[in-house]
Amino acid sequence: RGRVYSVCNQVGVTSAAGLSLTTPVLTLYNPAGSGCTGRLWCASANMLVANTAAATIWLAAGTDTVAANVTGTLTTAHRNLKLGGITPATQGNRIVALLAATLPAIPVGIDVLGVGLTAAITTAMQVKSHERWYYGGLLIQPGTNLSIQTSTASGASGLWCSYIWEECALVA
Repeated sequence: RGRVYSVCNQVGVTSAAGLSLTTPVLTLYNPAGSGCTGRLWCASANMLVANTAAATIWLAAGTDTVAANVTGTLTTAHRNLKLGGITPATQGNRIVALLAATLPAIPVGIDVLGVGLTAAITTAMQVKSHERWYYGGLLIQPGTNLSIQTSTASGASGLWCSYIWEECALVA
């Protein structure tokens, strides 16, 4: 029905150390008053550069619905998954995908997507994908945000993140 969207980093990024309100690498924000509920289908994070220290990879949530707005750089890579001739400016989606966001408060880790290690990726036959499928069970209500964050800084420009979400009628 044209209500499912996807976004991922187009270049590798370096994450901050610990749950942070400054510059999470990829954030979904459902603005207050959007009139929709987001249903998260999938979140993933992949590390292509060895970390200087092992890192827990969290899906973190900011749920203070009366806090200030989330700000950041609007992605140009998010897409409606009803592909074909639809550009980001005309997608009509309400949930905002942001790079290098500033959150109004430090988020809380709500799930662990995986662990990034310190070994070079050339030592393994396959690089593990850190992803979790929520199948629409995680609701992103107006005024809330989701971000992928790490307990220690990721390797330089080595973290790649993505989300798949659906926008539905407001769930009271």
